[in-house]
This record gives sequence, structure tokens and C-alpha cells, in this order.
Amino acid sequence: MFREDISSHVALASDDLELLEKFLDAWCEENGVDKTSAKAENIASGLVDWYQFDLADRTNLKSGPPTPLPESKELENLLRKLKAA
Repeated sequence: MFREDISSHVALASDDLELLEKFLDAWCEENGVDKTSAKAENIASGLVDWYQFDLADRTNLKSGPPTPLPESKELENLLRKLKAA
């Protein structure tokens, strides 16, 4: 879907791309989807669109959650994999 208002377009820096790739990797793992599949490509496209046009404050994403997250094995595994990526 092409956006009419490209004035709000945000250029992606390497750290932005790394962050979006971490989101994509986590989504693919959580949903059992191969990262090279068409479904993953659609999700990646949606992530980039969301990040460039709809996200109000990108700095909050880069700084991490403001409060500690509840403990769970699944969350710990996911955070460990995101940190290692």
C-alpha cells in the first residue's frame, strides 16, 4: 500500500534496521515462520511501514521497556535471543 503523505517518511539508519530485524526474528520464531518466506516478507514490510509512518516515538523502542517485565521462561528465552542477535 502506497502512502500519499510521504512527508512523514523517516529514513532508516543501521540501528533502526537492526531493531526491526530483531522484531522480525522474534516474530518468525514465535510463529514458526521461516524468515525467508513470503509471510515473513509481508511482516517485514509491515514493520518498516509502521516504523516509518505510524510510530510516534522511536526512542522508546530503542531504550527498552520503562518498567521491569514480569518473569517467565518464554520471555527470558526471547529476550536472551534478542540480546544475542
